[in-house]
Amino acid sequence: MSKLNWHTPYIGLPGDCFLGSDTSPVNIYLLREKYNIEVAEFEGIVFRRYNGSNINRRGYGFPISPAPFDLNGALNILEEDSLERGEVLSFCLCDEKQVKAIDKFRTIDWKSFGGDGDYIYSRESLSRLSGKKLHRKKNHVNRFMRIYPEAQYLPLTPERLPDALKIAELWLVEHDDGDISVQREFQSIKEAAENWDKIGMSGGVLYADGEPAAMTMFSVLSPQCLDVHFEKATDKFAADGAFAVVNQCMVSSKEAANYIYINREEDMGIPGLQKAKESYQPDFKLKKYYGKPADM
Repeated sequence: MSKLNWHTPYIGLPGDCFLGSDTSPVNIYLLREKYNIEVAEFEGIVFRRYNGSNINRRGYGFPISPAPFDLNGALNILEEDSLERGEVLSFCLCDEKQVKAIDKFRTIDWKSFGGDGDYIYSRESLSRLSGKKLHRKKNHVNRFMRIYPEAQYLPLTPERLPDALKIAELWLVEHDDGDISVQREFQSIKEAAENWDKIGMSGGVLYADGEPAAMTMFSVLSPQCLDVHFEKATDKFAADGAFAVVNQCMVSSKEAANYIYINREEDMGIPGLQKAKESYQPDFKLKKYYGKPADM
């Protein structure tokens, strides 16, 4: 009988020091319905199981623990669990370091989907926007500030959550073309706001022309890295460079000052999103893999 008692993710799951956005306790909770995530805790280890609609989102994630643990023992537990389900032991969302760790004990046929990789940036680089490659982004910031010289970025306190939600609601109206992923993202933003004091997120709101123009929501992923979960701007202000401004303000804020990296998550294989994330010149891309035993 499996040692694991699977249940729906809850607010406050323990985290680790991985750089991957999938290991964020915030993401595990907020994306629980989108990817049908289940979690189980055993001997200080958090086990994850995904049952998404695509093969790269089906299987077990790498076990999470704030303390060292016996990985082979953990894999044995997952193997027992998969056998009880009548399924083949499979993994998803494993980065290269995690793949190498699993490969010491199992022979897995690993594959990758490019859209799964996290974009990791230097916080200082995003703050300064210096150099030829980021000159265009700096021009966007300067243009916005010329058009809206009174614009200001303020921390996203509970009192400012209605303004952040107003931006998200307008974004939904402007981008809801029947794509269920847009609705799901809005619901995740709403749920984050409703649980703001419990979920451990920070953020900011950019105001311009006397109204909320853009917002960002982020959380701590590791002692070195912040994870940007949501960044939205209404079309009126996005056209003038609001995304570049709210991004620079966020990484330059007091809340971000002690972190080296910013994880801006995946592009999900969407060409426009990929282009936007590449345009900020990531330091590196955290590639992720899915797979099952090589003899299957």
